[in-house]
Amino acid sequence: MIFQRSLTLLPVAFILASCASVQIQDEFGTSAEVKPDSYARYKDRLGVVLLDARWGRQWKCGKYENAQLVSFSFDKLPLSPNKPDEAPSDLTIGTTSHLAASQKFESYALLIPPGEYALSNFKIKLARSVSSIDYWVANRSHLIKDGKPLGGKFVVAPGEVVYVGNFALDCYENPTLWRYYANGRDGFRQQLSDYQSKYPFLDLANVKFRLFETTTIGRSYALP
Repeated sequence: MIFQRSLTLLPVAFILASCASVQIQDEFGTSAEVKPDSYARYKDRLGVVLLDARWGRQWKCGKYENAQLVSFSFDKLPLSPNKPDEAPSDLTIGTTSHLAASQKFESYALLIPPGEYALSNFKIKLARSVSSIDYWVANRSHLIKDGKPLGGKFVVAPGEVVYVGNFALDCYENPTLWRYYANGRDGFRQQLSDYQSKYPFLDLANVKFRLFETTTIGRSYALP
């Protein structure tokens, strides 16, 4: 699977300390998850990105008893030269509740500066048993080479609302991050209704179906 040979094993304490629910660093100082006040103020200057994530444990995942997605991150391109792996990503979506994480996909609407964003990090918890737990981390140096996004990218324009897909584990052979998607127009409409229920103040009349673009952790798909 993607980046299997270049992933880095990190101590448990580091992972637990570095997880966050949703966070972003940007010039406006706004929270990534869209709120009524930030949306009203910045909706014409920033972009809204819609995505789902699944944090629950996946049982019998590859050779492991279970595996669990911890977080995934994006950096705005172009990337600053020589940005180290330990530097925070521009956008991180993750969970701090491992045991209580739901098996269902959770919807997020993120208000972010417009531009092109590359996958720059993902973290996966791996359990061979209750007493044998490790973590795999794909870092910036694995996912972005010479400024090119090996893992994939998405683009959002000012004032645009774009759906980029659903992120969860794929368990074929070895666990890895995978980008899924709403299947067909009925599936897309259902996901939009989920976003509207969670964020009733959002204008979702002209959402663009533009999946996170990747050749390594997802398949191409166009809405029929």
